[in-house]
Amino acid sequence: MSYSQEISRECKGVFLFMIDQSRSMNKPFGPDRSGKMVSRAEVVANALNGTLEELVNRCMRDEGVRDYFDIGIIGYGRTNRPEFCWRGALAGRRLIPIPEVAAKAEIEDVEIETEMRGQVLIERITLSRWIDPVGVDSTPMNAAFGLAYSTLAEWVRDNPDSFPPVVINITDGMANDVNSDAELLATARKLTDLKTSDGNVLLINCHIAGGMDASVVFPASVAELPRDPYAKLLFEMSSELSNRHRAVICEVFDRDPGCTPSIKGMAFNADAVALLKLLDIGTRQAIGPSAAMEPFLPPGIEAEARIEDSFVLEEPSVRIEYGDQG
Repeated sequence: MSYSQEISRECKGVFLFMIDQSRSMNKPFGPDRSGKMVSRAEVVANALNGTLEELVNRCMRDEGVRDYFDIGIIGYGRTNRPEFCWRGALAGRRLIPIPEVAAKAEIEDVEIETEMRGQVLIERITLSRWIDPVGVDSTPMNAAFGLAYSTLAEWVRDNPDSFPPVVINITDGMANDVNSDAELLATARKLTDLKTSDGNVLLINCHIAGGMDASVVFPASVAELPRDPYAKLLFEMSSELSNRHRAVICEVFDRDPGCTPSIKGMAFNADAVALLKLLDIGTRQAIGPSAAMEPFLPPGIEAEARIEDSFVLEEPSVRIEYGDQG
């Protein structure tokens, strides 16, 4: 295991997000701060839009947004075939350099309710949007992994010495375009067999559902999972994370690194805060000598975060404090 290559304009990275857009994503996820119920699709779209905005901020320098990353978003469930699901001026595109992602964001002014000293206040904020909340059809996850493979196989050929691609798959259910779990596992492993000189593709799976079931985030063993065959399947599909990721996860979750030799890139029954943690840690890479960054906190999520320094060295330099879900 290497995963030590720094991200630079000469040796860029890539993030590929896979988003479940099946009809079950229209189910309620939970209330926001105002008490309004929001759907799973809305929570995921807000979190991902915020993550993209934060990635843009990490790449910002005096002269503008530097070309440190390519970004792609695959949606599966709008139709019976997966497709890249950028909105607006980026619609129909696949992997896009982050300066262009920044330049073609759609800007929206929204009003959110906040409570201060017992009074509800209306606050107007500006958000950048790249994807919409969608929940339409079935769950062709296996085909989405196939599209991810063909996309990243080309990227790896063009960037053989870069930090390996990171794929983050967010879903609320099981694939319905396979005949067995073994078929889905084989497709996922074909994806993670892709590699650069710095390591294999990292696949992080996040299962969301809402409700009262406890979240399991970045487990070290199957024993931490609920007795659910799908949880075990996602565990087997997910990558063992790098030592860099493991150091940060142990710091954030107050785990003993000596007792945590390996960590899987997955979450099961993730609530909104767990989803944010997974996206924040999953997209954290070394950029140049040092780049300060803060995780995005979508409207309606009660969470406080403070980043003391960037994630560049093997030792963790990040402390994040999350409050309760709003």
